[in-house]
Amino acid sequence: MSEIPITGLYAGLMGLLAVALANQVLWARINAKKLPDWKPDTTMRVQANFVENVPLALVLLYLVEISGVPGALVHILGAGLVLCRLGHTWGYSTNPGATYARLIGAQGTFVLVSIMGMALIYLGLAPHL
Repeated sequence: MSEIPITGLYAGLMGLLAVALANQVLWARINAKKLPDWKPDTTMRVQANFVENVPLALVLLYLVEISGVPGALVHILGAGLVLCRLGHTWGYSTNPGATYARLIGAQGTFVLVSIMGMALIYLGLAPHL
């Protein structure tokens, strides 16, 4: 049996969160008349933001991992992604306006994607410099 990459752990966690967010959207649609006016649209934006950002982050995480970056760093990046997405979800789901959890979750995701992107650019160019 081959070993599953570290990224598999974080892809699995993100998969479960994706299912939870999809169910949250379904619940909000069914209960729209009972909810505050902002809740259904906000719930859909939480899911959409997840779908817009997480697949790229997981691809980058996997590429960082197979590039030979130490496993501990891959875990730090993966755990950071999980925490950022949970923060964004919680912050946006509890309040229609700006919250620190939402801000930190979204910006944290962007920072992680940027770090992984820059690392991969460096790792791709370094052998040719």
